[in-house]
Amino acid sequence: MQLPAPLTVIAASEHIDTLTADSAMPRLRDAALVPLGLKDAITAAHLAGAGILVVQIDPAVPESMQRIEWVRQLRPDLPQVVALESANVSLVRTLLREGVADVVSLPFSSKELLQASVSVMEARAAQAGAPTVLSPLVAVARTPGASGATTLATHLAAKLTEEGTGVCLFDLDIQSGRAAEVLGLRPRRCLTDLLDAGIRIDQAMLQSVVERHSSGVSLVAAPQDIGPLESIDSEQLHKAIELARRSYDVVLMDLPMALTNWSLSMLADAGAIVMIVEQNLESLRQAKRRLDLLRSVGIDRQAISIVVNRVERRLFGSIRLADVEEALGHDVLCAIHADTQNLGAAQDQGLLVHEVRTKSPYAADVDKLADALRRKLETRSLA
Repeated sequence: MQLPAPLTVIAASEHIDTLTADSAMPRLRDAALVPLGLKDAITAAHLAGAGILVVQIDPAVPESMQRIEWVRQLRPDLPQVVALESANVSLVRTLLREGVADVVSLPFSSKELLQASVSVMEARAAQAGAPTVLSPLVAVARTPGASGATTLATHLAAKLTEEGTGVCLFDLDIQSGRAAEVLGLRPRRCLTDLLDAGIRIDQAMLQSVVERHSSGVSLVAAPQDIGPLESIDSEQLHKAIELARRSYDVVLMDLPMALTNWSLSMLADAGAIVMIVEQNLESLRQAKRRLDLLRSVGIDRQAISIVVNRVERRLFGSIRLADVEEALGHDVLCAIHADTQNLGAAQDQGLLVHEVRTKSPYAADVDKLADALRRKLETRSLA
């Protein structure tokens, strides 16, 4: 068995020496072996001619962890195999989700390196030849007179992730998006980096932009600077969303309240639309108008799910869920009860509500919504 592509191995001197002394090393005679300390920077010269890169990292050495991102910037399409002295399942999963092609153990084994190299290139060839299968796309849409869409989108994403589903959340509310704030994150990069990437946009670029929450949710944050809603490059946004749908089990979009050409386009692409309303006349009036608009542009009403947010447990004076259904001519998928105190406490701390109170009624209702949405997506995929 021969190397399927030029191999470069970058590791500390002692590991390179161990590999050189391996009796099976002749199988890797064409590999480039680069002794480099964990704190030393990788340069473009180190990667010259590489078709596959094996690079040593150590979670205890921040400089070595930064190598993965730095190599992506230098060679976005170069498959990276990470070498670790010890790794737990959680770390390996994190590395693979960040776009690392494989993980091998230290000290090196020539046989393991050869097998990893062959597996990586076979997987790439299979991916290139495989038909495109895109994961479900879910849009969370707010209506004037209703609020809490971002809070619901973030909690819904976290709940779906709990079930082992890989979820990427795009905060597309480019003027007032606050998904990062709700999740207690401070992203280094944002949606703008993907939109400005042009032809350079790829899986490595996407993974360099997403910010990972402790729940497992991957977030593409909204821009910090306010820009015109129509400044979004719709074609580039579609590319970014498609990349995410190739990598994650579900992609969620938190859309702005204002309707634009690009947001309508994203709604048309969505397999499920969660339209958030409240029990007030303004919200219901606007929701009815939007339902009519979506129907007029050819969006299947079966894709739309009405979620009534901030439901209050009052006997008198409130619009009932049956009244909402009658006013909209559309069934209500789920009701989310108000939990102002716990939500406020959670958001003050950058936490999700179940982290503040495990038996929060809000969290319980989000669980029900996630289950209902999952069933709906499964039903639509079989149709």
